[in-house]
Amino acid sequence: MRTPFLAALAASAGAFVPAAHAQCFPGSGSNEAKLLAFYSAPVAFSALDAPRRQSAWHVELAGELSPIPTADPAIEHASECYTASAKQHSRLTSMFARPRLLITLPFGLAAEASYIPPVQIGDAHPHLGSFALSETAPVRGFGPFGSAAIMLRAHGTVGHVTGPITCATGSLQQDDPEGPCYGTSPSDDRFEPTMYGVEGVFGVRSRGGLFEFFAGPGYSWLRPRFETGFTDLNGITDNTRIVVNLQRWSVLGGATLRLPAAFAITGEVYSVPADVTTWRIAASYRIR
Repeated sequence: MRTPFLAALAASAGAFVPAAHAQCFPGSGSNEAKLLAFYSAPVAFSALDAPRRQSAWHVELAGELSPIPTADPAIEHASECYTASAKQHSRLTSMFARPRLLITLPFGLAAEASYIPPVQIGDAHPHLGSFALSETAPVRGFGPFGSAAIMLRAHGTVGHVTGPITCATGSLQQDDPEGPCYGTSPSDDRFEPTMYGVEGVFGVRSRGGLFEFFAGPGYSWLRPRFETGFTDLNGITDNTRIVVNLQRWSVLGGATLRLPAAFAITGEVYSVPADVTTWRIAASYRIR
């Protein structure tokens, strides 16, 4: 799943550097950090449904779809980790999709999981997993609405995507030994969008249960890593690893439409004020 956040990251890592196996720790204000944080937002495993206190052992399957935004060109050039920078314009896909599984547990708890297996899609090999644990409690006497609930939720995303991110076939060149992507074989890079977070979500349900609305804040610890894997025509392999540690506030809000036969459709706006605002849509089916 070679996505724009990986292609845009290549703009920050798309230059030849003489030091192999080096590590770079860019500051929080660097373009490298801003770009990684910007493209972490669409991958965050946020709540994507109104909180409801349910009995144990319900199972729900869902499919999530969200757009991959385009970063500001101003941050698509490296500012700290490379002595030269090549900006790339490669939008390989415009959407991000993943499945979701939810199982309700006793005492208002619920567990969620998502997994994208290591199946080659184009030139990339994604292998991503997400998980969450939440607790929901009812809120009594909430005006004209049928019911209300509040949820506390912890979530995380781990895994990696490998492929020719820094130097794809179309970026290779053999004319300038000092320029980026001087070689004949595409790079084999690795991106790790690791993150963990917490959320508080408040939801209300209309009388009759047809509509549900929800909103709440969140806080995430971002630990993205990117490792270049490119060997140039001189036989020098660049394995530079970019290490970034960041924290971000987020806010989300959305609505769910409950359909017959245990189906539902949810739309959500997800925003990290410091980086980007995006949206998500999900279709779910309650198995039992």
